[in-house]
Amino acid sequence: MDESSSTIINTDNSVSSKETAINTSQNIENYNQVTPFMQKQIIKAIAQNLRDIIRENIRNNQMKYVKHDIFYINRQHSISIEDFVNLIFKSTKMSISTLIISIMYIDKFCELNKYILSLKNVHRILIASCLLSIKFNEDSISTRYYSKIVGTTDYDLNNLELYFYIKLQFSLFESEDDYQKYFDYFSKFKLDK
Repeated sequence: MDESSSTIINTDNSVSSKETAINTSQNIENYNQVTPFMQKQIIKAIAQNLRDIIRENIRNNQMKYVKHDIFYINRQHSISIEDFVNLIFKSTKMSISTLIISIMYIDKFCELNKYILSLKNVHRILIASCLLSIKFNEDSISTRYYSKIVGTTDYDLNNLELYFYIKLQFSLFESEDDYQKYFDYFSKFKLDK
């Protein structure tokens, strides 16, 4: 498997001097001076990056390695990745830093599990990752509310979240340095026209 096709950005694995959890999302967001326009650009960049990864996986004939697990559905979602990210972002009122951290979780999940993103698993991975990120970084815990947003049951969403958390090896801590790398990457991302 080509690891570059499942990784969003390449960060080195050295231990940072700031190995603390990022659970002060608002402080980080204020530090980076995130404007509403910048939020929209970052959301577009995240969605395009996920689409690019999936396209690369298809081009590299990686679909045969897609796992038929809890995230996999037999049909493609009718909502685009960008619209889905926007739906989650607006409905949950999560901060942009919490969204970026959820993408860091997806990256870690793919690396740890040699996981291939596809159009048949990315939406469910996104909601599980966002839910964990919101709970960890913003102390919000209303799974029932989130399940209504994405049109699934509480039971299903709890299972997605638990499975994702287990596959992350219960590791939700991200360094500020790594967060900044992701923030810089998405805030400077070249968008398709």
